[in-house]
Amino acid sequence: MLISQFKIVAARGLTLIELLVVISIMMTMIALVAPLTIDTVNKAQAQSEYLSLTATIRRASVEAFINGAGVDIELNKDQLKAFRIKPSFTTSMQTSATNKQLILQKQYQYLSFNDDIIKLNKNGIANISDFELKQGNLTKTINILALLEN
Repeated sequence: MLISQFKIVAARGLTLIELLVVISIMMTMIALVAPLTIDTVNKAQAQSEYLSLTATIRRASVEAFINGAGVDIELNKDQLKAFRIKPSFTTSMQTSATNKQLILQKQYQYLSFNDDIIKLNKNGIANISDFELKQGNLTKTINILALLEN
């Protein structure tokens, strides 16, 4: 009779072992997904820099056209510098440092360039048709003429 009076009640909760198993499974999943997420974020930031570069070149072309003065865009490693060229009435084709006014300077984290100078005349037209840049492991060619047409 004594034994029938006591009922064994099942515990309704998680044991510490079950909780640790669930946490370890979640941590394993996070460890597998996190590198993919970081890589995706880096690619998005690199693409954002690329779009910023193309917008800067377009803006420099408009600047040259509006002001009626040439603009030089110097590309060097991971830097871009844009200079407004003050018109001078000398016969020399070279622009001296006194005729240049720095209007923009940018540092890029994901883009790198060969040493190159894009000269935009007073009509906003570039002296070269394209240039190359590196975006991570990719080498891209930007067609300046097509970029400025859009």
